[in-house]
Amino acid sequence: MPEESIAKIIYIFGKLTKMEAALSAAIAKSKIPAKEIKMFLKSIHPLQMERTPLFQYMKSLFREIGMGEFKVVEIAPFIIKFGVRNSEVAKLFSEINGKTCYITSDALKMFFEKDMGIPVNVREETCVNDGSDRCIFSVYMEPLAVLQYILDENDFEILSALKNGEGAEVEDAEIRISIMEKYGLVKDGKITEFGEKYLEIGASPIVVPAEERPWKKLSEISEVIASAKSFAEAFSRSVDEDIEEIDEEKLVNVVEEAEKSKSFAELVSKIVKKEVDEDE
Repeated sequence: MPEESIAKIIYIFGKLTKMEAALSAAIAKSKIPAKEIKMFLKSIHPLQMERTPLFQYMKSLFREIGMGEFKVVEIAPFIIKFGVRNSEVAKLFSEINGKTCYITSDALKMFFEKDMGIPVNVREETCVNDGSDRCIFSVYMEPLAVLQYILDENDFEILSALKNGEGAEVEDAEIRISIMEKYGLVKDGKITEFGEKYLEIGASPIVVPAEERPWKKLSEISEVIASAKSFAEAFSRSVDEDIEEIDEEKLVNVVEEAEKSKSFAELVSKIVKKEVDEDE
């Protein structure tokens, strides 16, 4: 393998390591308040969602890490589509034709599951490296987790009343019903079969604590990101210094391993484990 190819792999690995370290550090330092998650999930239109503090935080966080400019492209029941431009991840794999931004998919999954507590599956729909004008990611959210955030006791009262063919005297009933229509619990002013099943489950809504753990200021998170990037950069530089001594037979095919790995963290673990096993 030419030395330039080895150098390219090490360069990409270093860049991705910095992004992964920065995101992990930021998420570990910040817990999003339930009330902000509720506001985010109750958004009916993309522009409304983009105006929420949660999305503004997410947009700034991902931009600072180097994952590009995020926009909300589409909102569907339990699905959010994000469009991304100017992604450093896509640029790192610009020589490959196809969908290459599995790192961004992994980052979105980590953000939703660890910072918001919502299990998700993320799929890259389009990529600039397959000829599209931007990368688009679909986030498929676990329905029960979402509904526990957006519904409260007043919503259950509305659903119960609709099931009995009655009207519920609840404040903001029209707004609440429009949100439940978005998620398929109500249609044309009537409770749906899905709504009835959810009512039967009786899932407890997430109660917003009177005093939640403070949401870190973005300036504080920026410091954490900078520190994490510095650490990761120091690590990647130490690897780079030994580039001439690398045994080509020990090189891991990064693209092949990435396809078999569930996350970048798992990919890094595989690489480290391979090196340890071979050293032994």
